[in-house]
Amino acid sequence: MIPVLYEGDNVRLLRDVSEPALPKHTEGRVTGIQRSAEGSPLAAEISFYCGSKTTTATLPFDAVELVLKFTQGCTAVFWGLEKSPHALMESSMHAMLDRDFEMRQGLNVMRLDYNRAERFWKKGEMLSDPTGAHVVVRGPEWDGCVVAFSGSQRYELEFRLGGRWPYVLFHQRWETYWQCRQTTPPAMSLLRLLLNLNNALGAEYCAAPVASNWLMDESWKTLLQQPWFPDLFILPESNVPGQLPALYRAGRLVNKKAILTTLPVKFSPVDDPIERTERELKLNQLRA
Repeated sequence: MIPVLYEGDNVRLLRDVSEPALPKHTEGRVTGIQRSAEGSPLAAEISFYCGSKTTTATLPFDAVELVLKFTQGCTAVFWGLEKSPHALMESSMHAMLDRDFEMRQGLNVMRLDYNRAERFWKKGEMLSDPTGAHVVVRGPEWDGCVVAFSGSQRYELEFRLGGRWPYVLFHQRWETYWQCRQTTPPAMSLLRLLLNLNNALGAEYCAAPVASNWLMDESWKTLLQQPWFPDLFILPESNVPGQLPALYRAGRLVNKKAILTTLPVKFSPVDDPIERTERELKLNQLRA
């Protein structure tokens, strides 16, 4: 299957290229997409990293495959995990695969190693796991790993279980998330997926999105301090403030959980769909 590529995707060559001269497995980044007059994608413009030089080439989509990099795009975090590493990895993988997000083709798993002395995560072995079975069996033994799934959203689960405290990150393209900020249907699709993952992980909290300073500091509890940065929280009902800040709405879930969000989600099937105005989107951006 030929991959659908987007600007910003990380890729590597599946074969040698003669012009310019690039060996197989050279990695690069998609900088643009060439399209026909009708708008159909034809080829990808890719900047390749060759030692100290950067070389740009225009190649057909079947000449490359996607590769995993460290945290990119829009990220959500799940913390306060109640399950064992094996149980949470197995159940969360099922939560993705059961919603028809198959394992991405090519190198779709990256092992992570935690440097305890310096407190940072480093890239480890990369491998191809067509079914996700290897991750479920071996993953709980690792410090962490990133698992990539099919689809234009570029969903990835990043398990960080062997650091100072266990947590899981969920990545997607910013372009996909922006649609969730605007209208109800994509927002509801994301909410259902996050709720399924939250239950599968046995997480006490979920926040989406989180900024890079939290990803570096891993200070998840400070996400709950006002003014809030995330657009969505899944949290204990007792943590919902009595007086909601501007732009936020709250809804109750089962098991004394709640949703606190600025996203245009529906809390009831009879609610009308929401479409955010430019003013509301601007206010939300200023809040963040």
